[in-house]
Amino acid sequence: MVGPERWLDIVFVVLALAVALFVFVMGAWGVFAPGSIFAFISGWSSKTGFWLAVLLRLSFGLTLWFAAPDTRLPILLRALGALAIVMAFTLPLIGYPRFKRVIEWWTNQSHFVMRIWSLLAVAIGGVVLWSLT
Repeated sequence: MVGPERWLDIVFVVLALAVALFVFVMGAWGVFAPGSIFAFISGWSSKTGFWLAVLLRLSFGLTLWFAAPDTRLPILLRALGALAIVMAFTLPLIGYPRFKRVIEWWTNQSHFVMRIWSLLAVAIGGVVLWSLT
């Protein structure tokens, strides 16, 4: 029988797999269809999108942080989790107007730039997926 602590570990690993898969898929989308991902990113420029971005960063960070001990690369996952948590707390400090300007700036980049950054997301998502398996 699996104890409650072990079940919680399993839940965090499954959630971390979902996070890694999300990052990987979003990266692949950006590589193969940068025009459509620009439209997706533009949709985040609302106040609701702003707070959803904060919540997602926080939940992604906590998930990676707590799943890290059960992975092949616990230090990397702890670092990525900590980075996401810091970003989640930093976003409200920079405020919605600056967040909106960053999104506008980002969506005005070339497809080449989006593809390069998307390749980085594919690599990070892939490494995290590998470390969780």
